[in-house]
Amino acid sequence: MSRILILGGTGETGSWFARYFKDKGYEVAVWGPSGRVDVAERLGVPFAHDMMAEAKRSDIVLVSVTIEKTVEVIRQVAPLMRPGSLIMDVTSIKSEPVRAMKAYAPVGVEALGTHPMFGPSMPSMRGQTIILTPVEERTGQWLKEISSLFQSDGAHVEVLSPEEHDRIMAVVQALTHFAYIGIGSTLKALQFDVKNSRRFMSPVYEIMIDFVGRILDQNPELYASIQSNPQAASVRQTFLSQCMRLCEKADC
Repeated sequence: MSRILILGGTGETGSWFARYFKDKGYEVAVWGPSGRVDVAERLGVPFAHDMMAEAKRSDIVLVSVTIEKTVEVIRQVAPLMRPGSLIMDVTSIKSEPVRAMKAYAPVGVEALGTHPMFGPSMPSMRGQTIILTPVEERTGQWLKEISSLFQSDGAHVEVLSPEEHDRIMAVVQALTHFAYIGIGSTLKALQFDVKNSRRFMSPVYEIMIDFVGRILDQNPELYASIQSNPQAASVRQTFLSQCMRLCEKADC
């Protein structure tokens, strides 16, 4: 039975993976910076009070903290891991975490960038996409095992380089969220009565309003971190320049 430590396992995403791996027969322990032992108790898994000691004896360490803390957590725990073990992360940006795992994990420790393209509200990964970004020179049996595990549960698994992942996510996530947040900010600046406007909405408008509401209702820190994708700035600038070009054509 493989032993897995989930760092950030008391958060929503970390808890989702704690339940997932527990159901698959893994021996799971969680740690979270908040010290929420009660969350671990609800999950039915132990809370790792000594994160470093637990990392040393784990077969897998899964990092599920916020993007801005991910590299620092990797720096702390990766050097402690033993050869043959696996370190992986589940953040939505891959280049920096992958570089950190390669830099700090000892030779013989495998590393795997992982990005589930779904949130913790999903009951399972069936029909969902998971992107894996293997770390060069740190890929072995674990890539096949994790990929096969996810696929056996109906997930669609894609394998990309970290750079290609971030290039695609700069559009799929960063641009999409930026555009919808911009629409929401515009409606607020106009003091537009969205609730009243539903009396007159078209199908397209209804879809747009629902998406705006869904995004604005989520954790703003998550969407801010998505915009920190190193390839997102140029995408935003292209979007804004195209908006201005369209505005000029419309005699704005």
